[in-house]
Amino acid sequence: MCLDDALLNSYLDGELQEPWKTQVEEHIAYCKGCRQRLEELQALDKRLKAAVESDEEIARRSARVMTYFEKNRFNRQPHTNIFKRKVQVKLVPTLIASAAAFVVIFIGSFVLFGTNNRQTSQILPEVMMPISSSQVQQVSEKQKTTLDDFSLEEIVQYLDSKGYAVQLQLKSIAPIPEKKNATADTQK
Repeated sequence: MCLDDALLNSYLDGELQEPWKTQVEEHIAYCKGCRQRLEELQALDKRLKAAVESDEEIARRSARVMTYFEKNRFNRQPHTNIFKRKVQVKLVPTLIASAAAFVVIFIGSFVLFGTNNRQTSQILPEVMMPISSSQVQQVSEKQKTTLDDFSLEEIVQYLDSKGYAVQLQLKSIAPIPEKKNATADTQK
């Protein structure tokens, strides 16, 4: 089992006591991976120690920071009210020209193309004629329409208008019964 970074760091810092220190050294002697990791940690330790600044360097930099804040932040003039500030807007002529062109194109599209009926119906309310009481029927008074209410010719015309191909066949032919009044006239 290889050594973890915490144990290697403790060994590097000299914090391990004798029985564990010897075991870590023996493991490093035969484990190439742990030896390589220890070398990486030693190189990192050297870079960190080289990056530590002296007390004089820290004092010099903190003095520069404090001077900057004193000049730029603490000695500023009091904050003026937003309503008392002068607002200056400089518009570039090309920006004005492009805005005007956009307005012209937008209005021109309505003039040339108009609106379609669906858009108009969503914008404008529909105007309905007033309904009189004679036009109102209760639902119970209305009769249910069945196929018996239409002639065969009307049904075929309706199906033809919807795109159906209709073919009629006769199963049998039966004579049409004569009416009683018609038979009484023929007997006289």
